[in-house]
Amino acid sequence: MPIYCPSDTCNLVNRNNISNFALRYQYFLESEHDRGKVKFLLNASQLGGSQGAIGPLIDRQTNQLNYLAGDYQVFCGFYEVDWRLVVGLGSEHVQETNMMFDHVYGIPYLPGSAFKGVVRSWVIQEDFGNDERLAMRDIGHGDPADLREKKSNFFAVLGSQKSVGKVKFLSAYPTDNVTLSVDIMNPHFPGYYTGSQLPTDTQNPIPINFLTLQQTPFRFVLLSKKQELIDLAADWTDKALKNKGLGAKTASGYGYFRSQYNVPRNLRPDANFQVPTRIRPQQLPQISLDEAFQQFNNSGGAELNPQLIDTTSLKNRASQLAQVATRDDFIELSQLEGIHPTLIETAENEATVSDFGVWIWESLKTELLSSRILELPRLIYAIDFRQKLKNLPPDELVDVQEELIVISNQLEMSNGEVQSIAIAKHFRYTSDTNQGTFTFWEYIN
Repeated sequence: MPIYCPSDTCNLVNRNNISNFALRYQYFLESEHDRGKVKFLLNASQLGGSQGAIGPLIDRQTNQLNYLAGDYQVFCGFYEVDWRLVVGLGSEHVQETNMMFDHVYGIPYLPGSAFKGVVRSWVIQEDFGNDERLAMRDIGHGDPADLREKKSNFFAVLGSQKSVGKVKFLSAYPTDNVTLSVDIMNPHFPGYYTGSQLPTDTQNPIPINFLTLQQTPFRFVLLSKKQELIDLAADWTDKALKNKGLGAKTASGYGYFRSQYNVPRNLRPDANFQVPTRIRPQQLPQISLDEAFQQFNNSGGAELNPQLIDTTSLKNRASQLAQVATRDDFIELSQLEGIHPTLIETAENEATVSDFGVWIWESLKTELLSSRILELPRLIYAIDFRQKLKNLPPDELVDVQEELIVISNQLEMSNGEVQSIAIAKHFRYTSDTNQGTFTFWEYIN
């Protein structure tokens, strides 16, 4: 394969000898020719030599923090990516999607500015009603006591235009093996997004691959001379990482964390402290959809345990599976791109659900609908509505999403007659008759 780099460099470079993953990802991607065009390939199998840099880097940072602990109070919180995470998605890259890597060590990291930014955004949202001007305004004599206290804490920790914040937010690095995964965005209306066409079904989806981090642990570090500010910032950090999310596509479930543990406050060696063992739930041996399909055909589904099926690809295509599995009519095949062929039966350019697809949906829909919020055709979710869905308990989220699937299907089959759609009483929405869409603003419990 050709290497796309300056000609005087090309002869000196052997891609297979590049151990720095950031260098490989930014400048030496593998490529192939597809219908006369160069197509760059993403390989998320491993970090290669960069994986070995994680341990020494964390040890060196720990030594530095132990040195600083003589003058600073230190908070170290260990959090793990709850599902997937992507930071730096919009920065320049030949793939048009990117990820933030440390260019020296070649490992993904979360810049301190991004860490501080998400905490700041969380505080503005929770304490100031998402009003940044209110948060940044000087404290007034007429302000209520609780507002004065909130603003005083905000300025002390995060700073203002007149003062520097008294808490330092360090860049967060992985503490264990990094798990990379390739995900896909599949815009169905490319002409609409470029402003040249209406969002019609005649347009071809253009899949866009991008790298994500999956269930990777990070260490978040705060420094301050005052312990009370560290405690306050640590509480904000915990809530922001769990409820606000960090990085891109948080509205789709990316960027949320779950806490693992915190180290002792002073960070100095403590004979009584032991790092908790990282324990994952015991995984059942899983089989692919092809293997499950064969067993289903052989046994009629009676002996097949749905818990044994690898649901990774199903979760990535849950919206398409929901569409085809809950409709009686045929769907254009172009709308089901990426869905596993065993789940559908095709006829020319159309498809309907197969018997195996029906069994898969009925057996696994609770798991699929409770794990993420689906993006359904003709439905638009406002930020507040999406946040309300995220906060629902899993069983209620399943019920609500089943109803949304029905609404989406009815809209798809209504040929624009949106007035004929029956909407549940616990949704507040607005409709666009011309586009045949609903925008959901609130879920009323």
